Amino acid sequence: MNLVGIENLGLIWGLIASFVCSLGIIATTRWHGKFSLDEAFGVQKFHVAPTPRVGGVAIFTGLIVAYLLSDNPVRALFAPLLIAGLPAFCFGVAEDLTKRVSVRTRLFATMASGTVAWALTGASITRTGFDGVDTILASTAVSVGYG
Repeated sequence: MNLVGIENLGLIWGLIASFVCSLGIIATTRWHGKFSLDEAFGVQKFHVAPTPRVGGVAIFTGLIVAYLLSDNPVRALFAPLLIAGLPAFCFGVAEDLTKRVSVRTRLFATMASGTVAWALTGASITRTGFDGVDTILASTAVSVGYG
C-alpha cells in the first residue's frame, strides 16, 4: 500500500478539504464567533486575539473526505479510526461551542475513543522503551487506557 502514490489522491483531497474548511472557519468567524471564539487571555493562552476553537472540525472533515475518496486499503485503515474518534470529536466540539463540557467528561470521551479503537483494531501501546513504564503497560487495561 503506497499511501502517497498517485492512486491515493483521496489523501491529497483530504488535505485540501481540511485546508479549505480551516479557511472557511476563519472567514465565517463573525457568524459563529459568539459560540466558538477562545479568549486571548488566560494561563495557557498564547493568541493575541480571540481565536476560533473549532479547528477539529476542519481536521475531521479532511479525514472524512480522504476516507470517501481513497482506495479500499486506505479506507480499511481510516474506517476504524474515524469511528473510534467520534466520541472524542463530538465532546470536543460540544466543549468548543458551549464551553460547558467538563475536563472529566472530555477525558472519559477520549478514553472511550481509545477503547473503541482498541476494540476495532486490537492495537494498544505495550512498549515505550522505558522499563518501568513497559512493566505497567503489560496490563491490557492500562495499555488500552493510555492508547
